[in-house]
Amino acid sequence: METINNRPFLSKLTNNSLLFIVTCGFIGYLPGAPGTYASILGCVIVYLFTFNSVFGNVVFVCCLAVCSVACINLLKYNGEDPSYIVIDELVGIFITMAGHKTNLLNIIIGFILFRFFDIIKPYPIRRVENFKGGYGIVADDVLAGIFANLFMYLGCIIFKS
Repeated sequence: METINNRPFLSKLTNNSLLFIVTCGFIGYLPGAPGTYASILGCVIVYLFTFNSVFGNVVFVCCLAVCSVACINLLKYNGEDPSYIVIDELVGIFITMAGHKTNLLNIIIGFILFRFFDIIKPYPIRRVENFKGGYGIVADDVLAGIFANLFMYLGCIIFKS
């Protein structure tokens, strides 16, 4: 019988905990488009838990991004971005919405812009995807979120909303 002091048990527990985190509660294992599902989860979280300050939002997103990279690297994953790791999409949506009003229209626009940049991956997004381990997995979504955020900002200026 395995006990809590048994190393293989702790390793399995740690591995499963890390997988729970990087798959956003195992959403990453859903069939179809797990990145889109995680992005929708991010939109729901943004809508329900708004930040009162841009500074608080930025600090939260930076901490989440660092923790995401750390969790992915602890899993010792160093290949291409697997579809089941979706915490990077959560980070990207949070970056997309940073500093914007969290009304339904903005969240829908942010979601569409983020998914567009995450899927199309214009330069330099595709380039940072080649970073090793968790850095590349998270970096492309960070940049996609920055692009989407800037486009939303430009849209707000153009349409004065």
